[in-house]
Amino acid sequence: MPTADPPKRVAFVVPALPSFRGNGLVMRAAATLKLLSSWADSVHLLAVPLYPSVHSQPEPDISAMIDSWTSVPNPLPGAGDSGVQQWSIPLRGAVPSELKVCSPLWQEDIKAAISALRPDLIFAFRFYLAPFLLPSIGSSLPVWLDVDELESVARLRLANLYASAKHPKEPIARMEVPAYQNLECQQLPLFQRLFAASDLECEAVRARFSEADARVMPNVYPFDLPQKPRQTDDHARLLFVGTFGYFPNKDALQYFVSRVLPKITERSSKPVEVTVVGSGILPTDQSSQFGLKVIGTVPDTTPYYASCDLVIVPLRAGGGTRIKILEAFSHQRAVVSTTVGAEGLAVKDGVELLIADDADVFAEQCLRLIENVDERARLAERGHQFFYRHHSLRVLEERMPYLFGDESAPIG
Repeated sequence: MPTADPPKRVAFVVPALPSFRGNGLVMRAAATLKLLSSWADSVHLLAVPLYPSVHSQPEPDISAMIDSWTSVPNPLPGAGDSGVQQWSIPLRGAVPSELKVCSPLWQEDIKAAISALRPDLIFAFRFYLAPFLLPSIGSSLPVWLDVDELESVARLRLANLYASAKHPKEPIARMEVPAYQNLECQQLPLFQRLFAASDLECEAVRARFSEADARVMPNVYPFDLPQKPRQTDDHARLLFVGTFGYFPNKDALQYFVSRVLPKITERSSKPVEVTVVGSGILPTDQSSQFGLKVIGTVPDTTPYYASCDLVIVPLRAGGGTRIKILEAFSHQRAVVSTTVGAEGLAVKDGVELLIADDADVFAEQCLRLIENVDERARLAERGHQFFYRHHSLRVLEERMPYLFGDESAPIG
């Protein structure tokens, strides 16, 4: 099938149900689904639930973009190591957690589900689904893959972060690095087209597979919700947003609370309040000890952006591009981030946001914005302009000929 011609039927395979109101994984999947639904004749969602989903079925706005959806759960949910024997030899011993459940029985169920859909194109979301899918697909059926980021690189960063935190999962994460490196070398060449979140990630993909047809599909935030500058009061209000089932977010908050926040509160001319929003954290977590205002899961983050002065992104590990920064930009709020937190975004320190990797400097940058209302407003406006020009849904839709068309298609 020529890639320039839209397919009649696309099977979009995901590890969790897409959503425009969730973590980075499901939001990127939702944006990709929106593109596919406006390009192909029909799109059929196939969930291979590696992770628990907040929703038992697609939300209404997701349902409106698909023609059908199917979930293929693990047929051996109690057999945690059912795939180890299959993968230990080709991966030379270390088997990543996702592949430990990748049993032949599950692969057969997925094969049957794909066969029933009769797709002209399979679009797989995230590389760790490749072993689940590839045995089910003949050589004549094109398969595209959104890697977002290389798993081997992300696991290495996570292992290093675990090591610095003396976390017991560090040995497991480090063993997964060579396993994913081997798997990437073996299976990336089997996909006809690859998508990554940034130029940086595309370069990493091509370094692993030099002949890859790799294209940049930037992360986007689906809503444009600029907020007016907050009316000043007798408090400085900071906001942290993140999913706390993801260890780098936990580490980021702990790092900020233990090493940055005391420096801010000591030198700030006004009391400092830090609001924490996100799933996987309870209102009692750390709040009494450090004076945090811990909210937990919310249906809509907009009120919290509206009531804050600036957003903090003190991440020390991760990959892809941080949708949390795009979300802050879309709400027109100033951001202080680490280099890792802003990685993959073509932002400049002092132009769209402030960057600091040292705890003292991070505190200084926060204080700089707490005390300077005009600079805070300028950064917020530039960040919003950057979001609208480069990371809104409109931009992604303009790139469709480049993303899904032939090689000669210009970038929108």
